[in-house]
Amino acid sequence: MLKKLFTFQSVCYIPLWIILSLLGSVGCFYILSLGHSGTFFNSIVCKIFLALVITAALFITVKDFDKIKEKKALFKRIGYSFVFSALLASSYVIGYQLKVNEMTSLGVKGKLFIILISCCLGIALLPLSNLWFRLMDRVKKSREKESLQISRKTSLKLFFISFGIIFVCWIPVFLAYYPAIMSYDFHRQSQEAYRGWMWFTSHHPLAHTALIRFFFTIGEAIGSYQIAMALFSIMQMLILSSVLAYSCTMITRLTGKKWPFWACTAMYGLLPIHPVMALSMTKDILFTAFVLLFVILILEYRMSKTKKMRIFLYISLIITGMLVIIFRNNAIYALVLFTVFYVLISKKQRLAILILCVACIAGGSFAKTAMLKSMNAIEGSKIEMYSVFLQQMCRCGKYHELYLTEEQYNILSYYIPQEYWAGYNPPIADSLKSVIAVSTFAYWKEDIPQMLIDWATLGLAYPNDYIDAFLVQTQGYWFIDDMTHAEVLGYGEDTALGLLYTFNASVSNVFEGIESHSYFPWLLSVYNKIVNGNSYQYWPILSLLFKPAFYTWCLILCMMSTFYLKEKNKLVVYLFPFIYFLTLLLGPVVNFRYIYPIAVTIPYYFGWLFAKENWSSCYKSLPKQPKAEKKDNEIVSETN
Repeated sequence: MLKKLFTFQSVCYIPLWIILSLLGSVGCFYILSLGHSGTFFNSIVCKIFLALVITAALFITVKDFDKIKEKKALFKRIGYSFVFSALLASSYVIGYQLKVNEMTSLGVKGKLFIILISCCLGIALLPLSNLWFRLMDRVKKSREKESLQISRKTSLKLFFISFGIIFVCWIPVFLAYYPAIMSYDFHRQSQEAYRGWMWFTSHHPLAHTALIRFFFTIGEAIGSYQIAMALFSIMQMLILSSVLAYSCTMITRLTGKKWPFWACTAMYGLLPIHPVMALSMTKDILFTAFVLLFVILILEYRMSKTKKMRIFLYISLIITGMLVIIFRNNAIYALVLFTVFYVLISKKQRLAILILCVACIAGGSFAKTAMLKSMNAIEGSKIEMYSVFLQQMCRCGKYHELYLTEEQYNILSYYIPQEYWAGYNPPIADSLKSVIAVSTFAYWKEDIPQMLIDWATLGLAYPNDYIDAFLVQTQGYWFIDDMTHAEVLGYGEDTALGLLYTFNASVSNVFEGIESHSYFPWLLSVYNKIVNGNSYQYWPILSLLFKPAFYTWCLILCMMSTFYLKEKNKLVVYLFPFIYFLTLLLGPVVNFRYIYPIAVTIPYYFGWLFAKENWSSCYKSLPKQPKAEKKDNEIVSETN
């Protein structure tokens, strides 16, 4: 038995295994010292047990590496596994430093310490990432065995099954929150919609405010704003559930397996975040549906074979791309960058792809401008674009006010008056940008280049504060154990805050508001505990599905896997959500609704990752059979 255990290619594996075990244990001990103050977690018994687990896991991993005979394949597996585990480990090291110390390690030595500890913790996480990339190797081999096809009839059947299940599962939640969840920006948009076109501002997408105005008009006609908002909710539920059902069907077409279809359908129907988001009267819901549809249509277009289908998908992509831009102000920046990378990655039809993307951008921009002019709407403030810059500068004022030079003081007070320095709130810039918008922004917005120079000047003097300000404001997007994004304004089942906001913000000084009436108070109470009281954080494994950072790391893992499998042509499908994610890092706060467009694309992306190599989006006709022998086959398998 012992002889079989130690049949390594080289005796060097044994000391390597011991060294890796020690380093991995050091990384874990450091995280325990920061993240857990309990006596058990810092006890010698816990540390010995953890060290033994890490040692055993690394032993199995090293043995697994030993089975790879080709050096190139071995280095590739080790490299990808370690890079991902080290990146994930760095998020925990930095995240817990911010959580406990409210700052990261200072100076160059401090940052080198973070890198070193991250590498140590990355070694401890190496067995997990190795399992994933070993799975990727198996996926690549399995593609050579068989090709799976699905008929058009079966695909439509699956779509309506998924759509029906998701929508029916959402109905009780709809009745619990009847007529809608009127939170987030609804207080401002409802006032604009009630007053009329001349009060519209482009701070929020005009198309979405116009939709609210349309349903308000219906409410006036039928004498009930409550019923009108219920109709709005149903419309959103129909649109979002249909696109989610489309993605579930696509996953089946890609993988040729039924269980992912049922798993995704159940998740979309039963996981509380999805019905609550579907009922929220915010622009992000329709935007989410259009983003998911857009990335699915990209794949459909790339894989389509017939000319008619390509023309249809081409037009559909242009329309969907325009809707993406219309329903989210920062989407145009993501689409511009996406166009550049899409054209560079594509080997064929670059001109057609360029025309497609330019048509989306031009059409969406024209539509937004046309609405702005035709409605005579007020152009919204651009202050939100500078949220991160303002937070970084304000942090310097709060923590270094007594040490600022005269030049630094003048620079800082020019952009942020001194009375606002003490009000710096690390995870959210809303309060700061609101006061700046009505005070100093009017005179420094005319000279943005000078503002960037002054911002850089202050940053060179206080680099650690700039880094920390950015990290603490965005940690919800990359630190899985972060809870600031779900507690930034408060939480509790009676607050209607927490992870998702469910308060009624329809009442204002110009509008009497719309009354909420729950037909299922018991269900409302359950959902309040989950999404407002944040009780989901105590759910093993499932709690990950409520955390924005989880979806970020899933997206990164999918992108790394495409490189690992040498399938860079698949990368284009991931590009738009990834670039959109980068724009979120400059936003004023981390909120689940902002990451929701990426969250709903992740199951589809995993389906694309596990897709058979010779899959085609063209529907395959089932072979004709005699009537007596004809069967309603759902999945037809062909062996190469």
